[in-house]
Amino acid sequence: MGLMAMLLLPVASEADISLNPLKIFKDKDRFDKVVPTQAEQRAAFELYQEGKAAQANGSNSRALRRYNKITEDYPHTDAAPNAFARMGEIFRDKRRWDKSFNSFQAIIDHYPGYPGFDETLAAQYELASTLMGGARGKVFWVLPGFKNFDKAKEFMQRVYDNGPYSKTAPLALMNLAKIAQQQNDNDAAIDALDLLVNNHSESLLAAQAHLQLADIYASLVKGAKYDQGSTLEAINYYEDFLILYPDSPLVADAEKALVEMREIYAQNKLQTADFYYIYRQNQRAALNFYNETITVAPDSDAAKIAREKIDAINRGVKPKGTFRSPFGQ
Repeated sequence: MGLMAMLLLPVASEADISLNPLKIFKDKDRFDKVVPTQAEQRAAFELYQEGKAAQANGSNSRALRRYNKITEDYPHTDAAPNAFARMGEIFRDKRRWDKSFNSFQAIIDHYPGYPGFDETLAAQYELASTLMGGARGKVFWVLPGFKNFDKAKEFMQRVYDNGPYSKTAPLALMNLAKIAQQQNDNDAAIDALDLLVNNHSESLLAAQAHLQLADIYASLVKGAKYDQGSTLEAINYYEDFLILYPDSPLVADAEKALVEMREIYAQNKLQTADFYYIYRQNQRAALNFYNETITVAPDSDAAKIAREKIDAINRGVKPKGTFRSPFGQ
């Protein structure tokens, strides 16, 4: 019998006694608020102790059976959320990422008063980060799986949704932006970073987010003759960064990038001014745009040319020849 045929045979494994997330939602009534009896609390506690002992001895299958029985038969007891947490740990160590994440998710969904909420969210963030780092799962619980950045993105988004104002939220948003950029999805990256700078301005990551937003918009700039929406966004974010974080070690980089963006924007104004001066012979409109060129970037090459053109207009010099941008096409 070939290897693949053997792998396709039914296998008795930890997955057979594991948490089935679909069953959780199929049996919603078992999570209804029911006051457990002392006997139920005691039975669940004894099962939990047995599971911990088995886990400590390396018998994860036995431990999972105990924890699973608690979540199935005694979901309203104090031991139940702890049992889900232990199951999440076991599946995590076995690289069963979905099962681990869903075990922790069961705590968040069904035990809102659980005192270990922050630790649960941190465990989910750890799983998302592990996948983001390129960790692989297993195929048929034996063969190495494939890297799954879409799953990392899904997990990271759920981490943020579970705690949008938690300590983990800024980290989740920053990582969502990084994954989006790896997938060439600038819109998604901008959305995540925008949430970070607006909703978590106190975070240590806010400065980096401002600069990344500026850099993303700068990367979308095609040149002076194109629409300048991205140029303006980049300028605004670079300016915000320099105002809000004047002591950042990245100030020099931001200042250099801002000069480049202003130069492009000034070139755009200069080309518009030349169009009115040469093609439309509308000196008033031309003067307005030449002055805007100087205002945008007073020390730029475009501003120097604009001053020369203003002087020529004031001296009554008529434009000659056809319009050609000094910056090329």
